Amino acid sequence: MENNKKGCCGDAEYEEEPIKDNSNIQEEGCGCGAEHPDESTINNPAKPEFIANEKFIKEFEDYAHSIGIKAIGYTQLTPELLIQDKFIQYPNAIVLTMEMSKELLETAPGNKTQELNDAHYAKLGTLTYKLSDYLREKGYATEVAHPYGGLVNFSPLAQKTGIGFIGKNGLLITPESGPGQKISAIFVSIANLPVKNENEHVWIPEYCKRCGKCIKACPEKALIEEETCCGEPEVKFKQELCIGCSQGCTYCIEACPFNEKGYEDVKNKFDKINAKLKEKQRKNFDVELWNNWAEENSSLFSGLVNGATVAMTMTENEEQIILLKKEDNGLKVSVKAPEELERPVADLMFGMDTKDMAGLLKDVNSIKFIELLSSGKVGIYALASQSELINKGYTPFLGRLGFRLGGGGCC
Repeated sequence: MENNKKGCCGDAEYEEEPIKDNSNIQEEGCGCGAEHPDESTINNPAKPEFIANEKFIKEFEDYAHSIGIKAIGYTQLTPELLIQDKFIQYPNAIVLTMEMSKELLETAPGNKTQELNDAHYAKLGTLTYKLSDYLREKGYATEVAHPYGGLVNFSPLAQKTGIGFIGKNGLLITPESGPGQKISAIFVSIANLPVKNENEHVWIPEYCKRCGKCIKACPEKALIEEETCCGEPEVKFKQELCIGCSQGCTYCIEACPFNEKGYEDVKNKFDKINAKLKEKQRKNFDVELWNNWAEENSSLFSGLVNGATVAMTMTENEEQIILLKKEDNGLKVSVKAPEELERPVADLMFGMDTKDMAGLLKDVNSIKFIELLSSGKVGIYALASQSELINKGYTPFLGRLGFRLGGGGCC
């Protein structure tokens, strides 16, 4: 299908760049990539143990918390998380966090702050080696990833454990410390670590989309928000501009609501906003409203054969789909949950956000619909083959919307 106005989100001919993972935008290891000597006082056992019972894991966690560790998570190390091309004998990872002090967070960037910052890395490094020795003493082999080293991308590794999630500033956000923590890891021979398969903090990036305080707080403009071709803003980190590793700058952490107000406060606010948004969304799925829209825009659907079905979806709400089915020369409207649908769902699907769907429902002559499609605010997706679309009478329907069939697949 071709549109009179092509953009990079439609059918424009361009070479797509590979999808980028922005989860490590502030992570080049730590840290700041300095080498650190091994502080181990106990050697690895010649014949390490590989199984640990729940009691031992509990004892290890209690000991870790008693010496200053805030959060502990477990995961499997995967190659994309490694910075150095280095062999890690045991991919079983224990991830540790230590909270930044109030003094570090409230001191302006400069030599003193950098000394405090370095001291935090050194302290967590010492604690990590102490815990590594604890494991070795109990018969387990270990390898330490010092928080000041450049061995692994710590924030993505920690996110993988489920103890937190990476925010817009590229830093891990946890319930215990918000974005204000240092991270380290121990790779251990324990093969049955209590790994979590789900992360309960996946809502954090959605909240961050509405915030952006970290971007405004950065004095060096190291965090910048750029519009992508599809209108979705993307945050980029300019490491060469950041003074976090040279002057201990923490402005992006200080300004973060997770630091200022705390995790629970932000979560409660997020849940309330979402509840109001869902209430607005529910109104857009009123069958009566869509019946009225279908009647007022009936000429748009003329030419479609009985059985032809168009779906309307909301990008923020995947729980409901509106179906407009041609039946006895009219349109039958129904609202379905995805699990209630038989395949194929429809011949064509239109996707839009809450605001645009609300605007569309006030459209009495299809002008708004055409404008939204032309601007790319409404996406159009073919769920049937081109020949099926032609046979069902979609050629004039699409023509009225500014599209035409021909020259390959639809959409």
